[in-house]
Amino acid sequence: MARTAYCKKCGKEVEPGEICPLCGTRLGKNSAHAAWCVERTPVRDWMYWNSVMRVLLPGGLAILVLVLALEGISGGMEAVEKMISSGFPAVLAILLATAAAVVFAVLLMQGKELSDFVVDSRGIHETRYLPDPTPLKMLTRMKAPRIPEEGVKVIKIGERHLAWKDVERVQLWPEKCMVLFYAPGWWLRIPVACTPFSWEDVMDYIREKLGKKKKVRIPDFLREESGGRPARQREVYSAPAPEVMGEQISMEEMSEPAENPAEDTPEMEQLP
Repeated sequence: MARTAYCKKCGKEVEPGEICPLCGTRLGKNSAHAAWCVERTPVRDWMYWNSVMRVLLPGGLAILVLVLALEGISGGMEAVEKMISSGFPAVLAILLATAAAVVFAVLLMQGKELSDFVVDSRGIHETRYLPDPTPLKMLTRMKAPRIPEEGVKVIKIGERHLAWKDVERVQLWPEKCMVLFYAPGWWLRIPVACTPFSWEDVMDYIREKLGKKKKVRIPDFLREESGGRPARQREVYSAPAPEVMGEQISMEEMSEPAENPAEDTPEMEQLP
């Protein structure tokens, strides 16, 4: 979807500019944005797995190192070797495998959900919705297990926002149409699942808002020289083909709301 602007008077998406082409109302300077919606299946989406595994795996490793260190302090290397040969690492591995199986079951029961993404002059925004909500789907998402009112088929289950000033690192996976925003630089805040039609708009916003910030780590081709022109491109990043949109990839890591959604959404109910 091309970059658009939201007219508060018309309540419609229009071509970005200073004046609304439909009613002549002056558009706000923050009205321009890129917005789109994608359907996601948590059990097949590595980003959902990553949110758990980036805590679970380092936690298991920390426990192993701590136990071995305490054994080494109290009994020396002989005690460490005895602990290793006793099968403790194997037991810890079994526990981690069990935890991974539980995570798989929980993500499987969550079903599908929708993610509305908005990228504007203030930052990156994601709002998540659950279609056809059930008590089980709500429980697996740590939400109150109540059924919405009759006729409500989509409910809001969460949102997150990241201001441009807080972004410290950006990574791209163009072949999978993913843009990862980190804040701080070692922590993934928002993984943005783009579409082939929104990819270039997101690149333009990154170049415009982060291209001149030397402390922010972004791909070189998104840098801007002092004259405002794009820096020399070292690598070619092109928008991915639509058929790869359903795939997800592994990765090394994992404000203020937007003024409006990209398009009308179904009737919804916000949970407490």
